[in-house]
Amino acid sequence: MPDKILVTNCAALKEKYKGGLRAVLHAVRDLIAADKRRGLVTQLVDISNRDQMRRLKCKAVTSPDNERQCKDAVDAIYTNLNPDYIVLLDGPDVVPHLTLKNPAQGDGDGNVPSDLPYASNAPYTSRDPTKYAAVTRVVGRVTGVKGAAKPNAIIKQLKAAAVYKGRKRADYMDHFTISARVWVNSTKLSDENIFGSAKVNTCPPTASPRVRRLLAPLSHFINCHGAEVDPHFYGQRGKNYPVAMASADVSAGTKRNTIIAAECCYGAQLFDPQQADNILPICNSYLETGAIAFLGSTTIAYGDSDDNSAADLLTQYFIIDALSGASFGRAFLQARQKFVQTQKMEDPVNVKTLAQFILLADPSLQPCQDVGPQAGADPNIIDFRAARKTRRVALVAAGQSAADGSGFPGKKILQPSRTLHELVRKLARRHGFRARKQDISSFHVIGGARYGAALKARGVKEKVVLVIEHRPVPAKKKGKILPQTHILVAHAHDNRVTKITEYFRR
Repeated sequence: MPDKILVTNCAALKEKYKGGLRAVLHAVRDLIAADKRRGLVTQLVDISNRDQMRRLKCKAVTSPDNERQCKDAVDAIYTNLNPDYIVLLDGPDVVPHLTLKNPAQGDGDGNVPSDLPYASNAPYTSRDPTKYAAVTRVVGRVTGVKGAAKPNAIIKQLKAAAVYKGRKRADYMDHFTISARVWVNSTKLSDENIFGSAKVNTCPPTASPRVRRLLAPLSHFINCHGAEVDPHFYGQRGKNYPVAMASADVSAGTKRNTIIAAECCYGAQLFDPQQADNILPICNSYLETGAIAFLGSTTIAYGDSDDNSAADLLTQYFIIDALSGASFGRAFLQARQKFVQTQKMEDPVNVKTLAQFILLADPSLQPCQDVGPQAGADPNIIDFRAARKTRRVALVAAGQSAADGSGFPGKKILQPSRTLHELVRKLARRHGFRARKQDISSFHVIGGARYGAALKARGVKEKVVLVIEHRPVPAKKKGKILPQTHILVAHAHDNRVTKITEYFRR
């Protein structure tokens, strides 16, 4: 049985790259050969190939933008071949993101393009992201450039994965961290948690293009603003939003084999460069320079200003596990599971966070070779392949258990309690919200199997109340205008508030 499956749509690749399909398949063969030398059995599955999919008891994908067909195909691959790693090969114009409903409706995003359902055993019968909170599969995406006519970018990513060799942990502990100035306290906390020391650049004063001379370290942690279809990240001080980083800075200053975790809104949005004056998204620019892994969001993301929450946590969990000896894919799976297990998932912002972050990397690559379960072990004594499969069994159980033990936002309450809403409005105004009636919505709380049973047994009726407010910021001179989206989430038991959390748009 294969250890790793490369999932692609050759019909879509052929249409996208015209005569370039042969070169892509040649690079795939080189990666398969490299994996064999690393002890991995890797196989390519073409989800548009009727014969291949028939053997997997599934219909072939007839259209690359048919999300249901693509999810069904990946499910069939996982069920029949049970791989340790699933690699989505190329961008969403070849293997699509799956469109999920935005649980924080009203924050500016209509839907959430996501790879989360590919990492869950749940069938794609709903666009509700909570249905895929039992995250059990290791999934990553090796992407080219959306809309590209030539396969240069995807071939470069495949070659980078084929030749990659892990390094010592110390090589990745030297790091570059940058934060919008208003979030420096939150970013320092993340930096301490990941690297053991707070070495944070703030924007301002650190800004483009001078930032490029700071990009040599192999670990990058970015807590700045991002914007839709925009190849820049932005800092903030007051109403000033200077450019912190641009695609050109990344191309000029980044070293090969860099790992990036970016909290920024739209940090991993794989848009067509033609929409942005033919400038690559920052995530693609990183990969073009030889970066080996990029974790980022497809939509508007959130975090705290002084503490850690939402995107702050998911990104740091990923980096911590990757630097502790896990493969990129296992690090991301464990980060998702830890997030579900430790955060209040009845919070719509947390649900959105789980759905929106994607991994752009070959998930089988292990960045730190001198730590983790394989470090120093004798391969003549320890069967690494069997050990990995044993870990996967535990991770499947852990993912299901985390979801079963979590609460989730359920149906919107059409006639909410006036008492509760007035209480939440009063709390919100203390936190600087205008808290108009139209800004407030509330939801019943439901649960996974165990959580739901506990709610019923104790006769507890939980609710969650969401306050969303947009404040467009006028530009200073010719600066960027970025809306300040501010969210307050209140948790309630029998119309009594038990907890509040405040979020700021990244």
